Amino acid sequence: MPSAAGPVNILRGVDLDIRQGEAVALVGSSGSGKTSLLMLLAGLEHASAGSIKLAGREITGLNEDALARLRRESIGIVFQAFHLIPTMTALENVSVPLELAGRPDAAMRAREALAAVGLAHRLTHRPGQLSGGEQQRVALARAFAPEPSLLLADEPTGNLDQETGATIMDLLFAMRARTGTTLLLITHDPVLAERCDRQAHMADGQVRAFSAA
Repeated sequence: MPSAAGPVNILRGVDLDIRQGEAVALVGSSGSGKTSLLMLLAGLEHASAGSIKLAGREITGLNEDALARLRRESIGIVFQAFHLIPTMTALENVSVPLELAGRPDAAMRAREALAAVGLAHRLTHRPGQLSGGEQQRVALARAFAPEPSLLLADEPTGNLDQETGATIMDLLFAMRARTGTTLLLITHDPVLAERCDRQAHMADGQVRAFSAA
């Protein structure tokens, strides 16, 4: 990646193959390159070399418009920060990406997604009126509502207390099991990592080892 000091090779020779429907935990110390890899897979950063394929489609050379369409249609993302639009209700936060993707049933699908995370009674509440756990439930609903083929989750419980975080992860794994969505989960929690099918261990910008859960 470019920087004021010249090119910085955050990732080096990463070789990662995730099978359809698989859940993979990406683990490693801070600075090992986990989030950089997720950003590349989401098309939010550009690789200086190499190839990235999603469902057999080469995405490395796509322009910004094509990458935005790809995210709307095929990729769900849940970050540690909730990234909700503060002036919009929970229903609007989930509906807007569906509307941008041209889904005629956007409002209905958003209601169903919010009901699935236990927020059918909070549709008209804005983020400032919701607890941290409720905001992350909205973010989960937004990520799953388009029925993405790939869900990327970057420390999704990092801003939550232990009990609330456990509830959110139970929801995430339940929704993932129900939809068959492929999951790449960045986590420092070994218990969460063990809930995945495999663990990819990163260090110094490389995937150094794999282990089965």
